[in-house]
Amino acid sequence: MSSSRRTVAVLVITVAAALSAVVPAGALAGVLGGGIAGYVTDADTGLGLGGATVTWNGTTSPPPAATTAATGRYLLTGLDPGSAGTLLADGPAGWQDATVTNLTLPAADLGEQDVALHRDWSSTAGGASPSANDAGTPGCPVAAATDGDRATGWSATVASHTPADPAALTVALPQTIEIRQLVLDPTAACGHVPGAALGAFRLETSPDGATWSTAAEGTLDASARNATTAIAPTANATGVRYVRLLALAPQDPATATIDLRELQVLGVGPNVAPSGTLAPDAPRNYIKNVVRLRAAFTDPDSTILRYLWDFDGDGAFDQATTGPAVAHVWTRAGTYHVTVGVRDFRGGLGTTSIDLRIIDPNATVDPIIQRRPLVTFDPVDGVDLPVRIACSSTCTFTASLVLTKQTAKAIKAKRRTVLSFKGRTEGPGLGSWTLELPTKTIKLLRKAHRKTVTVRLTASAVDQQRRRTTVRRWVTFR
Repeated sequence: MSSSRRTVAVLVITVAAALSAVVPAGALAGVLGGGIAGYVTDADTGLGLGGATVTWNGTTSPPPAATTAATGRYLLTGLDPGSAGTLLADGPAGWQDATVTNLTLPAADLGEQDVALHRDWSSTAGGASPSANDAGTPGCPVAAATDGDRATGWSATVASHTPADPAALTVALPQTIEIRQLVLDPTAACGHVPGAALGAFRLETSPDGATWSTAAEGTLDASARNATTAIAPTANATGVRYVRLLALAPQDPATATIDLRELQVLGVGPNVAPSGTLAPDAPRNYIKNVVRLRAAFTDPDSTILRYLWDFDGDGAFDQATTGPAVAHVWTRAGTYHVTVGVRDFRGGLGTTSIDLRIIDPNATVDPIIQRRPLVTFDPVDGVDLPVRIACSSTCTFTASLVLTKQTAKAIKAKRRTVLSFKGRTEGPGLGSWTLELPTKTIKLLRKAHRKTVTVRLTASAVDQQRRRTTVRRWVTFR
């Protein structure tokens, strides 16, 4: 009977997870009873943790559980509305667990509860590798100090060591990190007397396992037993790949062993700042009209929190948004150096900029007295080449971008001509366009690991009197 009830609970959770994408939370709770939902995230990066197990300990028996999706999202339904309970989040391999107590479910809606978990970089389940100069007494091996189970521990023999050669537990971390906390549980293990708990200690760090420096040291007394003690490193906490605990003495000098239930290392890896691009939604943008800008940023090791916008190029951010899009109105024509700064969960800042041309469509155009059309180009902006023409009558403008034979062969382009463009002015005056390197060509360049490309540009402007101006030049896109 118990097995059958657990199967029903899991089926309800699966159905609820599918419905939650299309049914409002209140309606979902009304159909499936009480419930609770939220995200399980990494406390240091803000990223969702997939594969965590979330369990509700309340009035429902057996306690229903759910596994988080890749985004860290979980959903538990079929619970008693208005009931109280405890939420347990058991992280994926290498992460600590956490418990949220005294939660009361809403009477007619889904409750929301997010949980943030810290990674234990010394955990063997998370990829760490422990070793020691003392294998430990029977039943208390070195691996028991980094297995995440406080019911087991490592026990070193006092008689086997001297002050010059103390018992030492070394943990090779899965990657280089910055340590924020070192956690010890100095409780006696393997049935030893309480005084066998770790007393005097020194914690050292190393970037390579050969050169060691002191990060923290001290002495634990009886008040530290049966609990964890968090220790902030006083030095040598950055660039750490190895952590070593020197067990200098037990709390009771008369005991034969020095015991440690658990060593945990909390911290973060190197922070990579967000990176990406910025572009306007429209190819032409006018004064006194809403101009929409959109950033496209990624961050491999942290979640993005907000976007900061500098619209006038003065180096100061004028607006902040939580999303990647913004709208702004410029009142004067000109070219503006627009910058977006993207801040991540850990404080990292990535920026990118564009030169945005804002046009006044009602500006008076001075008479054009040249006999032939005039063709001018602005500097290349990434993969864009702005071009302007001035004509005394309606003009037709054509342009082409052609790869060299060597470049076309190197990037495996099927055609050397990558762009053919044609435009026409509405009458005498100015015309402006932007020649863009095609997306297909950009993909070929990236695949060939090329950051720049030089092409042959041919551009011509012909007016109604058949007067022609042709420009040929080499242009480099980046």
